Amino acid sequence: MAETKAVLHRFNRFSRFYDIVEGIVEQIAFKRWRPTVFSKVEGRCLEVGFGTGRNFRYYPKEKDVRMVAIELSPGMAARSKERAKGIDIDLILMDAQHLAFKDNAFNSVVMTLVLCSVPDPVKTVEECVRVCKPAGKIIDLEHVRSSNRLIAFMQDIITPVTNMLVALNINRDTPGNLKKGGAIIIEDRHMTFIDIFRLIVSRPEK
Repeated sequence: MAETKAVLHRFNRFSRFYDIVEGIVEQIAFKRWRPTVFSKVEGRCLEVGFGTGRNFRYYPKEKDVRMVAIELSPGMAARSKERAKGIDIDLILMDAQHLAFKDNAFNSVVMTLVLCSVPDPVKTVEECVRVCKPAGKIIDLEHVRSSNRLIAFMQDIITPVTNMLVALNINRDTPGNLKKGGAIIIEDRHMTFIDIFRLIVSRPEK
C-alpha cells in the first residue's frame, strides 16, 4: 500500500509534464506502434492504465468492441479529458493491482507501458488474467530488460533514477512476470532493433 501511494504521488506530480516529456518518443516510435496494439483488441476490452489518453484515438471503431479504461492517478486522468471527447468509453479511477471487476469479464485486456510502473507487476498480471475470459487475450506494449548484457547493465544503472522520479522501471523481466502471473505468451515481438520495447500477447492459463 505504501509503495502504491508513492507511485500515485509520483504520477500525480509528473502528470503536468508527462505529454511534454514523452512527446519525442511518441512521435518517433509509440505513435507508430499503438495502431498495431489495438488492432488485436476484440469484444469487451479493458485498458489498464490509460494515463493521459494517448491510446484513445486508436480504439477500434467496430460496434462489437466495447472499451472500459482504468487509471490510478487522478492527475493523469484529468489530462485525458480532452482526448476522451466524442469517444464511447467508460473511464474509471482504479488500482490495476486490485481490479473491481468480476472474473472473466473481458474478451481483451490491453496495457501500454504499464507493467514497468506498477509496484507489483505479477499481482497486476494475476488480476488481468482473472478478469480476462479463458479464450481472451492480454496485449502488452512494454519496456523490458534487454538480453544484451551491456544494455541491461545500463538499464540497471538508469532505473533507480527513473523509478524515483516517475515510477518507471525499464529493466523488468516482463515476459517472466507474465508467466508468473498465470499468462501463457502466444506472441512476443521486438518493436526496435534492440529488444528494449516488445509487444507481447498472452492468454490466461486457466
